[in-house]
Amino acid sequence: MSDINLFLFIFNIAITVFVGFFLLILPQMTRKSYLFGVKIPLDKHNSPEAAALKRRYTRICLTLIPLLLLLEAAQYLLFPGKTLLSAMYFPLLLVPVQMLAFVPNWREALRLKRELGWDAPDAVYAETASSVTRGNLSELPKGWYAASLLIALLSLVITLQRYPLLPDPFPTHMGFNMVPDAWAEKTVLNVLTMPLINAATVALMLLVGISLVKARLQIDPEHPALSFAQHRAYRRMMGHASGFMTLCLALFMAVLHMAFVFPAWQHSSLPGLSFVLVGLPVVILVAVVIRAGQGGCRLKPSVVIGEEASVSGSAPKPSAASDDRHWKLGMFYYNPEDPANIVGDRFGSNIGFNYARKPVQIITALGLLALIAVYVWMTVFMWNGL
Repeated sequence: MSDINLFLFIFNIAITVFVGFFLLILPQMTRKSYLFGVKIPLDKHNSPEAAALKRRYTRICLTLIPLLLLLEAAQYLLFPGKTLLSAMYFPLLLVPVQMLAFVPNWREALRLKRELGWDAPDAVYAETASSVTRGNLSELPKGWYAASLLIALLSLVITLQRYPLLPDPFPTHMGFNMVPDAWAEKTVLNVLTMPLINAATVALMLLVGISLVKARLQIDPEHPALSFAQHRAYRRMMGHASGFMTLCLALFMAVLHMAFVFPAWQHSSLPGLSFVLVGLPVVILVAVVIRAGQGGCRLKPSVVIGEEASVSGSAPKPSAASDDRHWKLGMFYYNPEDPANIVGDRFGSNIGFNYARKPVQIITALGLLALIAVYVWMTVFMWNGL
């Protein structure tokens, strides 16, 4: 058990360092036309006032993240038996860390814009010969998802074929030493839980891929051709990175499940293989995000002048999401008059949601309820088992 606790402690530290580093570089990844969620002119991006806000953001992160690392170390030294629970909850503390670093700077950026007259042109969206492909999903890298679904289905079929030969009770969990340490009654539902979760994960990742494709191309009116090309390149890179992550997750869950179905698969190399299958796509995805920046703003693709203006029936239209008033805390878009469910984000990523829309509200509420239910169940289960 101590080996598992040490592994979980190292995992906690690694997650905090990894996400903390990501939080630190978010201002550099964000489009130059946004300062902590506030729309500003491009020539103000490197102003002394903007630089001061970025330094304050960095100071807050460099204060709170080491504090979180100290808390994790204290927990492991004083209560090592609760490390499994801390692996669930400590990563959640990174959310308030980001909020504490971001929100004060958002308020200050709003004040600076108001007092210094930092008026900026609105971003526009265009339906072009390329951006309209978001409607027919032709840019979705379907091969990754087809292969992932095939792996999940093969896992399910093999499990059903082996069902009569499986032991009762059926093992449902293995320790880090690959020895089963939990069992359940052999029922079809218990035996097929992992393959069904695998298929559901593929479906969820497919929705993520579709949301990337369907996100509207945001055109910067000051550099329309460049921003158009950047968005197309970004969407392509992120599509393949997300698809590769889906394939690796499907392989991870299938291989892990086969270790329950075929005892010969319970080999000491399995944890290392699992680590590679989970870690490699995360590293690649983060590398793509850092390389591309928000919406591809750090890319330097070839530009076809005039392509971004080949509009189907109308000129590019100003985006309602350009109005600072609709961005709560600079991070959450809420505009009942905007019919869009998916919008461009303002800090560090490219995808945001219009939380005034009923579909978004329903999906968000269901997601939060599911997350709370899973955390409550796992907390009770693990607390009683520790």
